[in-house]
Amino acid sequence: MNRINKIVIFALALFFASVSLMAQGSKMEPKSSSDKSFTGYVADKMCATGWVKSGDVAKITAKAMKHSKGCALEDDCQASGYGLVIDGKFYKFDEKGDKIAADFFQKSKKKSDFLVDVQGSMQGDVINVASIADAKPEKK
Repeated sequence: MNRINKIVIFALALFFASVSLMAQGSKMEPKSSSDKSFTGYVADKMCATGWVKSGDVAKITAKAMKHSKGCALEDDCQASGYGLVIDGKFYKFDEKGDKIAADFFQKSKKKSDFLVDVQGSMQGDVINVASIADAKPEKK
């Protein structure tokens, strides 16, 4: 066989191998990461999903900072569930996380600026929450 035929056969074999791997990957369950810490602004889904539509990370972060405890505990907002705003994106909490977040808001003495550390795992775009605590200020 000449050199060109060998290259063509190798390229085809590589192509079919990659197609096979991609097909297998599409059948796999979503990967989940465990025992992670996520830092962001905790907010209700109803408000946060409206903010993230703009796509402007600075504006989204500013709105998340100003989001009030009173709003987060309103019936409709609380019923929508909670999540974390990180870098202009909203990550929904699981059902347990919604309960932990509601309890966090109720016990907090703060009125806004709910920058928190969430311990848990990510499955798809949902955070499975183990705990929520006020984030420690960054050292400058």
